[in-house]
Amino acid sequence: MGHSDVPSHSEGDPAQGPQGPAGNAVDDGIRDTLMELLTVQLRFRHLVQEGLGVDYAGLSTMIHLAQVGSDTPTAIARTLETSTAATSLVLNRLEASGHISRQPHPKDRRKVVVAPVRASLAAAREYSRPVIEGTDQLAATLTPAERSTVARFLEGLIHVYDDALRDGK
Repeated sequence: MGHSDVPSHSEGDPAQGPQGPAGNAVDDGIRDTLMELLTVQLRFRHLVQEGLGVDYAGLSTMIHLAQVGSDTPTAIARTLETSTAATSLVLNRLEASGHISRQPHPKDRRKVVVAPVRASLAAAREYSRPVIEGTDQLAATLTPAERSTVARFLEGLIHVYDDALRDGK
């Protein structure tokens, strides 16, 4: 077999599809686009953190509280996978900056419940509004079949990340 008979690197094995430089199937830019999306999401998160005057752990706590409404410090620590001592420090900073309040637990006086402050939630929502509205507008341009495909792909990505987290890789 002469040199001209050898498939080029970009042609790859027809049974496996075209190959990229690392031997992975070419993904029509999906991998690169995903990396760009992750990068811009990190930049956006940093913008929100700076705008609200919180650190990474503080914003993570605020996002959790925005989703659940209120929670105990122990449950917050468990959700964020951090120690209760570290969570207490985060909660102290958030309370001092007016982002959360602590109230006695309604059923167990030994516990407290942490809740987001409405004005803080409103400020965070204002940062998120253009992304939420833009996402809704973009999704409205897709056909139902395209939305289904995108949703299935994104759900698959969530499983990929969950598997990586579980495997510790």
